[in-house]
Amino acid sequence: MEGAARHGDFWEYRPNVFVVAGGTLARHILVRTGKEFLPPRGVFPLPEHVRRAFTSHTLLPDDLKAARRAFSHNGVSQSTGVLACEAATLAKEWETGRAVEVMPAMRRAMSRMGAQFCYGADASGMTHAELRLAHLRDTAHPRTTYLPPQILTPTRLRLRRGLHDLVRRIDDVIERREGGMAPAAADASDVLSAMIASARQHGTPPGRNIPHILAPLHVAAQEMPTRAAAWMLLCLAEHPGAADRVADEASALPADPGQITATHAARMRFTDAFVRETLRMYPPNWLAERVVTVPVHLAGHQLARGTRVLVSPYLLHRNPRYHRDPSRFRPQRWLERERPGATDAYLPYGAGPRLCPGAALATLELTLVLALTARHLHVSTPHATPYRLTSLGALTPQDLRLVYRRREGNLLC
Repeated sequence: MEGAARHGDFWEYRPNVFVVAGGTLARHILVRTGKEFLPPRGVFPLPEHVRRAFTSHTLLPDDLKAARRAFSHNGVSQSTGVLACEAATLAKEWETGRAVEVMPAMRRAMSRMGAQFCYGADASGMTHAELRLAHLRDTAHPRTTYLPPQILTPTRLRLRRGLHDLVRRIDDVIERREGGMAPAAADASDVLSAMIASARQHGTPPGRNIPHILAPLHVAAQEMPTRAAAWMLLCLAEHPGAADRVADEASALPADPGQITATHAARMRFTDAFVRETLRMYPPNWLAERVVTVPVHLAGHQLARGTRVLVSPYLLHRNPRYHRDPSRFRPQRWLERERPGATDAYLPYGAGPRLCPGAALATLELTLVLALTARHLHVSTPHATPYRLTSLGALTPQDLRLVYRRREGNLLC
């Protein structure tokens, strides 16, 4: 914030590294990804034949583009009942009466949800399959990403072996489905079924690209929602008045979580506002980087190829130019008219062609976890700072511990 006050919306942090502090400019850079800007190389390299299948730096290759419908709001809504059952299971599993560590249980719950969404009838064999690889990425030093790909450090070798193992497991599921040995129906709504149908429509063998694309998506489906949900439960504990409002809305949901539909979820306006406010204050993807690919003139600066541009949703979300009382947790702001430019300065899932494909899924998961937790439990903090903040890779409430107790009249079955 001090840098923005001193230098404006765009300034050079150090040689060839610029910081973006304006909402419109930040969104412009993210939208232009694939043209003047590219994201840095990730820790999960794709085989050459898969990279060649991509065009314009999209998130899915040509033969899987039709599968993006599975990530849409309509596609995700078909899994509402299954996800609600997992959210109810999580609420039931919390031990009451003492401080409990949040992240491990949340990680397991989000892993179950991600497996259900990605693999449908084959979820039981793929649940928690990504946890080892996610742990390796969490603990990898940032220099692993920036070193040239030909330098095989021990960390990079472990990541590659972990990725290979997950790819192999996905390939086994595809082979069983193609051989008629798996119970999944051809018209199932899970992501793998959508990808297989898309590949067939395109004339591409399903095993050629799908395992390499689905593996990192499987990891991401657990990683970021786990962190966001942990922040959300912390907010639930710190703001009991807002928690009671969420519980009141959730009381209107069907008693059987399997009967909860997307229509029910859409009616929970304050719960949705609570989720939005959590993501505003604590966006797990707190920093996005783009690399200039061609010389470009931007905000009075001539940027050479290779220049790094940093966009921080965390700073944008806490900028008083866009959000009133930005340091206050105030979900009702999303039920009111916000300041001009607030939409451009709200980027929890990014923007443009690299917009998180799981945005609709994560939002639904968070809504259901919040609603069913608040309906059945009071959440509190054992002391003033019940976590250790870490920002390596993602904004995380490390070692977060919370206390749960049952709400009267809302007993879990």
